[in-house]
Amino acid sequence: MSSNAPAVPHTLTTPFVPPPSCTDQFITTSYTTQSSVITVLASGPADPRFVACQPSGWDAGASSFQFSPAVCPSGWGAYRLGVTTSYLDANAARSTSFTTAYCCSSGFRFGFVNNFPVQGIPPEACFQNLGTEPGADPPSTGLRAHNAWHISWASSDIPSLSPAPPALPCPSDGNMVISSWAPGATVDPSLSGLCNHNDGVSRMSPSDTRSFWFLVVGLPLIVVAVIAAWSGWWCHRRSRRHRAKLERAAGLQLASSAGGMSAGDRERILRTAGSEHPKET
Repeated sequence: MSSNAPAVPHTLTTPFVPPPSCTDQFITTSYTTQSSVITVLASGPADPRFVACQPSGWDAGASSFQFSPAVCPSGWGAYRLGVTTSYLDANAARSTSFTTAYCCSSGFRFGFVNNFPVQGIPPEACFQNLGTEPGADPPSTGLRAHNAWHISWASSDIPSLSPAPPALPCPSDGNMVISSWAPGATVDPSLSGLCNHNDGVSRMSPSDTRSFWFLVVGLPLIVVAVIAAWSGWWCHRRSRRHRAKLERAAGLQLASSAGGMSAGDRERILRTAGSEHPKET
């Protein structure tokens, strides 16, 4: 009698430590693109030594390499940490949320290679670039790859996990993803300013908010103040020059009308009118 019960991922609450003999279990293959030959060293189920290097239950989930609740193996890094919400009924009235992540061994990064040709390794996996072989024709590059572990945990699982996973800045926002995390590291708290807050609006971090208000309010006020100060100085300077010009003209008129004055008196009046308001430069 067959069972229709869903497959349950295996639990790994402490880091799995692969045996030392499993470090370099890679099979060699290659594939050709339009411009180069890619040599691939792959660690996957196609290698007969592979199964002995995996923890119990590595193929027990709905797909292989799924563990829950779980932490990454010893020395591995976590990638694409985010929250996944599953609805328990068709009306979305009940739901449960889990944090998920992908695990890659040291020196590898989680990535995507389109049409990856190695059996047993999906396009989304852990990759390590081995560089380019000089002088090869066609150009040859090397790549190592292995399956990424897909782990998950609920908030209620955290006390049982060691090392404890990080506190995500947006635990209720399924759109927030942390690109990578090393065990023991902390997540930048300023990322909490980018959370969705379930209203469809992305918030800015405090530093971004201060910069925004400076650009929107502070900078225009500074510009207006500078323009006003310059305009006031220019008007004041122009007014002084105009007033001095009028007073000099009045002095000349007075001197011209004073026909009975001596030449010395007229010269003294003109000199006095000019010296009181020297010409500005």
